[in-house]
Amino acid sequence: MKLFLGLLTSHDLPRLKRLIRSVQEANHEPNIDLNPVIIVNTLKDEYYQEVLLEGFPYPVVRTESNGKPGKGKNSVAELFLQSDCDFMTQIDGDDLFYPTYLQSLWQHVKRYPTIDVLGLIPADFIKIEKPTVGYVFPVGNLWGSVWGTSLGTPYANGGPGKGDWLDELLPKSQDFTILQSKKSAKFKIDEHIAVGEDHLYTIQLLSEHQKGTINYFQSMSSDIYLIDSTTENSVQKQFPQLEWVDELKQKGLMYLNENRSNFGELPVVYHDLLLDQWQKEKWINKWLTEFY
Repeated sequence: MKLFLGLLTSHDLPRLKRLIRSVQEANHEPNIDLNPVIIVNTLKDEYYQEVLLEGFPYPVVRTESNGKPGKGKNSVAELFLQSDCDFMTQIDGDDLFYPTYLQSLWQHVKRYPTIDVLGLIPADFIKIEKPTVGYVFPVGNLWGSVWGTSLGTPYANGGPGKGDWLDELLPKSQDFTILQSKKSAKFKIDEHIAVGEDHLYTIQLLSEHQKGTINYFQSMSSDIYLIDSTTENSVQKQFPQLEWVDELKQKGLMYLNENRSNFGELPVVYHDLLLDQWQKEKWINKWLTEFY
């Protein structure tokens, strides 16, 4: 399996260096031929030059930016489609991979080789405020929130039917897209919406799954990557979310039948975690104590 890894960055060189180190130190998976590419999607010429001057061991490509995340993510997909890789995974430059990320991805593909989209349901976070879910522990002045099992029930009411995202004030992503085939990467992310574009994309992919165009799976395996939500200049902090809610819902209904908007009809993959919550706590404290 040849895997295209898009390391997408726009403004944060220290966190990009941290992410690249996490890729380099990941556990080896003999069934995956990893092809990392650093994609600099930025409006700042000086940031692109900073990335080039670091002399990273991976190719660096600058793509056109409009200051919103969808255009950057589409540029990663375009590079993947031009490659000879079988699957793509993309990660934002302020997050980082667990050492088990290749091994975890492989156990999904090995068991379900027809996957076109793999979404992650429970996510592990680093936050400024103390979280209220998962296994919570301090990391210096920050907080970690991780999951120690992949056997939970993702939805209260599974199967076809109306989902609850239309009724939420701030609709949230049902999952985080972590793996795509070329068949699914041809579908583009909205480049206008400033926040919630990932949620809108999952709605579009759910619609294509229902049509039989692609095979969309969701995973309960949270041992692939760690989301750092402490970044000061993140898109979520630049754009007020409430301003985009109505457009997000309207565009969602362009793709999806409201009466089949429940993500509970997607197949869910359950694997034993390669890292339990205590191993994650130890690893996160080691990594982030150095960084912060």
